[in-house]
Formats: sequence, C-alpha cells, structure tokens
Amino acid sequence: MKLYPGDTNRGASMTILQKSLNSLILTGLLFISPPHTNTFVRAQSPPTSTSYSSQRTLTKDELYFGLSKPGGKTVSEMEWQLFLNRVITPRFRDGLTVMDGYGQYLNRNGKLTREKTKLVILIYENSPTKNSQIEEVIASYKQKFQQESVLRVTSSVKLSF
Repeated sequence: MKLYPGDTNRGASMTILQKSLNSLILTGLLFISPPHTNTFVRAQSPPTSTSYSSQRTLTKDELYFGLSKPGGKTVSEMEWQLFLNRVITPRFRDGLTVMDGYGQYLNRNGKLTREKTKLVILIYENSPTKNSQIEEVIASYKQKFQQESVLRVTSSVKLSF
C-alpha cells in the first residue's frame, strides 16, 4: 500500500501497517521459540563451581538388624540403645542414621520370618579399618542376640554438602 502526502486515509493505513508488523513479529517469535517447553524445578540451588568441588564419592553401608530372638523373645528398645551406644557409635563417631523398619526373610530352615528391624545407615571413606569395624559390629550383634545374620548392603555414593 502506497501512502501519498495529504492522503486522508493515512491514519487508517498506519494502523493496518502497525497490525501487520505486530503479526509478523509474533509469527517470527513462534518459529524462534519451541512450541512446548519443559520447566524443571530443582530442590537445591543450581550447581556452581564450588558445589562440584565439594562433591565426594564415599561408601554407604546399610545394616539391617532383626529384633527377633530365638524362642519368641525380642531385642528390647533398651537393649538396642545400649548396643547402639556401646558398640556402633564408638566406631562411627562421624555420624550414622538409625531407622525403624519391618521386614521378612526365609531363615536357614526355609521358614518365613517376619520381624521388626533396626536399619543403620553409615556413610564413610572406605578403608580396611572401617570394614573391620563393621564386621565387628555384625559379629557382636549376632553373638549377643543369637542372630542368624545381619544383612549388609554396600554401595558407592556421591554426596555433597
């Protein structure tokens, strides 16, 4: 559309031209941005150069201590606390987590056993000393409470603070 000086439709022509230009801009934006964008929300702040430097690979052990004793008795809460305080904590002073659980397994006679369980989670730098300390804890628990076994699950974990 040509505009001439003194054209009386000049205002209407400018409005049409502006609308056409706006439509072209919007159409161009549609081609630039994808039609569907995913938004991810993270619970922690975005990684910075310092967060990667503090990331470490350590060993994680989960120890499952069944609370049933032979003959139908159970390890009492007081017995467990004494064992935790006297046997486990002195070997893992850097920290640990204890959780209450309930589990089941087939014993050596093939009988399904259901019992309350204490789960102890340890995260540490792997070493022969720490491995020996875990073996001592397991052996002590089995002997003290006449246990068939203590389940130990070991894995490598990456962590950062």
